[in-house]
Amino acid sequence: MNWIDVNEKLPEVGIDSVYGSAWVLVSYVFDGKHYNTLGKYIKTPAPYWIDVHRDKLEKITHWMPLPEPPSIVGGVDPFELDLLTKV
Repeated sequence: MNWIDVNEKLPEVGIDSVYGSAWVLVSYVFDGKHYNTLGKYIKTPAPYWIDVHRDKLEKITHWMPLPEPPSIVGGVDPFELDLLTKV
């Protein structure tokens, strides 16, 4: 996956809520340095980004979708595998 410039495209909204996007990886500038974190784009009349603590994020420069989580390991769901090993 590649980083997407926020000036070129923003995440699709209406995924988790009417106004919010799905969680994505975001890159932002703070104190002259780039950092990455999970974020969500909220499209309202005054759009903004939030982190997992619901704090507003500023100076978002890029974002990218999160990869799909692994669903099976050797044909067995990881959750079921974990349960089987504890029996």
